Amino acid sequence: MNRTILKASFLISFLVIGISINCKKPKNDSLKTAELFVELPDYCPTPDAFDIAPDGSLTLSCPNYADKNTPGLLVSISKEGKVSKLAQLPGLTDKGSCTPTGIAYAPDGSLFVCDNQGTNKGRLLRVSFKDNNDVTTEVVAYNINGPNGVRYFDGALFVTTPKLPKFKTEKLTSGVYRFSEHDRDVEINNDSTDTRLIFTTQTQNPERQFGLDGLVFNKKGHLLVGDFGDGTIYQLSLRKSGAVTESSIYAQLPNNAGIDGMVMDDKNTIYVAGFSQNQIFKIDKKRKVSVIAQYSDNNGANGEIDQPADLIIYDGKLIISNFDLMVTKGMINTAHSKPYTLSYIDIE
Repeated sequence: MNRTILKASFLISFLVIGISINCKKPKNDSLKTAELFVELPDYCPTPDAFDIAPDGSLTLSCPNYADKNTPGLLVSISKEGKVSKLAQLPGLTDKGSCTPTGIAYAPDGSLFVCDNQGTNKGRLLRVSFKDNNDVTTEVVAYNINGPNGVRYFDGALFVTTPKLPKFKTEKLTSGVYRFSEHDRDVEINNDSTDTRLIFTTQTQNPERQFGLDGLVFNKKGHLLVGDFGDGTIYQLSLRKSGAVTESSIYAQLPNNAGIDGMVMDDKNTIYVAGFSQNQIFKIDKKRKVSVIAQYSDNNGANGEIDQPADLIIYDGKLIISNFDLMVTKGMINTAHSKPYTLSYIDIE
């Protein structure tokens, strides 16, 4: 091989390596780099929400909106990254299946699941797992309009619904429902007659009329809930009964961020999934907001953040679900594609 060909070959190799490296890096070198936590099987094309199971494994909801032929289901992920089917829950009919979004374990080991069946058809379910692998499903509430996030706190479930169109307000109204863990078969009207509707707000951003979504409790028992369209995180003070005694703005993110899942660590630091711009935000205990990870459009093959829907602190890592589905104005994502992945960022 002559010298000219050798130099050309070296240059091409260098460029290919450089492109590969650059694809893994976030937009800014000062930001954290996300890595691949696990590549999900074909039966989980749309990963969504997390919680930690009583046995220490991760439970992941997969509503699977990306594939109408793949039913929604719950997935279990071991600390070693082994993925297995946990449960496929029943839907509204014998032939249907649950479309699980938000999930939350209670202290007794039962799992509460938001079943997002569509307009005024959603449910909150209580799922019990028995030693013989039997799964029992009970309906806590039904006819909820698009239930999305859920948190368990002090014997109650707090559920967000990003759209309440029955409220004839100038801008979109969304809200938070509170249910007792002992409630069963509660019918929801999705309007002001619902006694379990404890908080509502209107999303002001005309470019993204999609309201309350992610939520988390802080150490003082305040409920923090994010408005997807406005980038606003509200802090709600609650009575034991669940009534809201005070509401205030806890933090303000850009209104194009698309606040989705939120999680808090032991130091009162909040991490937020920025769904629309492939971002992860950090809010410290002094309420200072910063972006710790950000990616341009990608396919997530190397663990890049690809439309993050939820996150959880697990085994010293911040684990992130890559929803990778929504393609619309104001969102970085341009297509749904394989691989289906979970990412992680080291935060210790």
